[in-house]
Amino acid sequence: MFSPHCCGFYSATGLIFMAFVYAMLSSQPFFISGIEDVDEAKSSAMGALLTFAALFAICVAMIAKGKGAGPEYDTSGEDYNRLNIDLRKNYGEGQSYGAVSTDSY
Repeated sequence: MFSPHCCGFYSATGLIFMAFVYAMLSSQPFFISGIEDVDEAKSSAMGALLTFAALFAICVAMIAKGKGAGPEYDTSGEDYNRLNIDLRKNYGEGQSYGAVSTDSY
């Protein structure tokens, strides 16, 4: 299942890291070895940064949307909770139970 909290943490970490990479490529590209075209590397870093930012914004929106949601079941009416919903509906319908032993320890 998709978890916006986990995905939000991942995208926030990627956002911070890509901001650092972009800052290093903009100010001191000679510290990052193996880069042949600095402008292309800066463009790629900015694209990744914007992707992480968009993903982070989506996760924040999903978390905010989920905060106002109530329980997934109907609580109006009787005193229902998650433990006794099925018990009240299906308890003892056509079932026969054996005798309970009265053995003592």
